[in-house]
Amino acid sequence: MSSPATFNRHALGKIWTLADLPVEWEGFQILLGGDADHDLVIDPDEVDQIDWIAFSEAVGDFQRRAKMKPVEQDSELGKNTLKVLQNFFDPQAPTPGALREFGDLAFRAATSPVCQPPGPPLVGHTPEERAVCRMWNNYGAAIAEQAAAHGIPVESSLGVFYVESKTAYDLATGLVLLRYEPHVFKKKSGGHDVPAERGGQAAEWRNFERAFEKHTDAALRSCSYGLPQLMGFNFGVTKHHSPREMVLAFQDSCMEQVAGFFGFVKANSLLKPILKQDWRTFARIYNGNGAVDDYSGKLNRAMKVIGSLKQDGAAFKV
Repeated sequence: MSSPATFNRHALGKIWTLADLPVEWEGFQILLGGDADHDLVIDPDEVDQIDWIAFSEAVGDFQRRAKMKPVEQDSELGKNTLKVLQNFFDPQAPTPGALREFGDLAFRAATSPVCQPPGPPLVGHTPEERAVCRMWNNYGAAIAEQAAAHGIPVESSLGVFYVESKTAYDLATGLVLLRYEPHVFKKKSGGHDVPAERGGQAAEWRNFERAFEKHTDAALRSCSYGLPQLMGFNFGVTKHHSPREMVLAFQDSCMEQVAGFFGFVKANSLLKPILKQDWRTFARIYNGNGAVDDYSGKLNRAMKVIGSLKQDGAAFKV
């Protein structure tokens, strides 16, 4: 007879995934301890990094807390426990149709969360290759279309998105990926000081909420969003007329996010550095002077990973 830890280990990917679990539950946090690349997906090579005994204890604690039948208090996260767990932490949406609301600003579920290329999904062998493949499998059609329209190799564009965020939305909540920058907020708000709390997307949205309460427009301008992590104050490089309009468009569609990146590239004369793979120049303009060595190094590494995939037969085209 297998142990609860063995059962739960084998249930991952068959009965449930990390994205199926409530973020408020302690078991979710235990699984995050094994998510080495922070993409909210537990890859095969990350499974051994998880404390499955502690996870199973969390399952058992929840079963007792939820007063499940004694026979079901087996510390195994099966289909029945999963359903009870999901209903326990999220019995209903806070507002019909809205994921989060801040005053009259409502973030609703994306109508186009992915833009997949045709053909079978690409598969990588290493964690880096798998992350690049997930990026392509989810957003490849949008990236390829915009890259072709701007005369940029699709591989270079893919590399930048991979380094920036790896995903357009938080898989746990469906909200556009966000990072709050307190120094920008202080400048844009006329001196208001709202420090940043780091620790994942839940913390970043708490940062945003506190800033939003102080100065609505400055809060929207002082975060980076989505796949390109485009700052709100850069809304002018997109077709949108305000930070608010851009942010809501990014929430609605990954294609809007991809278009925002290319708008920034065109507006800031970055086509040539990308074509030359001059990543130091690109890093300085796109990400600032603070970490040119680190950022350009990550871009060089991303291009090597993409090159390795191409050598194995991967085709990044639509």
